[in-house]
Amino acid sequence: MRAARLAFAIGTLAVAAAGQAVEGEWSHQGRHAGVTLGVMPLTAQWRSAFYVNRGFPAEVIQPYAAACGLSFGLRNAGEAPVDARLADWRAVGADGQQIPLPLPETWEAQWAAAGVPQPARIAFRWAQFQSESHFEPGDWIMGMATLSAVPAAPFRLIARYRDAGGEHEIVVDKLACAAN
Repeated sequence: MRAARLAFAIGTLAVAAAGQAVEGEWSHQGRHAGVTLGVMPLTAQWRSAFYVNRGFPAEVIQPYAAACGLSFGLRNAGEAPVDARLADWRAVGADGQQIPLPLPETWEAQWAAAGVPQPARIAFRWAQFQSESHFEPGDWIMGMATLSAVPAAPFRLIARYRDAGGEHEIVVDKLACAAN
């Protein structure tokens, strides 16, 4: 199952990166110790097309596509396991406003209430950055997420994670939502 999700995510984000950066590179990166976070803003048009082609009605996916969307790649190249929770991450706008990231489960509840077909909801879930992730040394994950509001640009992303040594932050600066 994990291999299938990984293959899906790799294909998803290789397409997402097309035209925005050299394949395999992130437009923005941050590091702390052996943990690296890559970030790439995604256009509303791209996200809408991606999900409409997976069975979402255009009007249902529109609120997700209209939000400031990002793709993430988190890699643990360290020697100890790490845990990350999306609920602990924040964007901080140029004006200092802190903006949380809605969890995939929040969107999934909306899709179920709107009657989105199960296969489309599964495609959505597999393409999202997971709410909680455990990374052994060498593990990595890729996925999409949105911000709950559009931050004043340029904004920074503060991604928190934990390891045996406590809590740590990765900061990625000079971000902006993708222009359409």
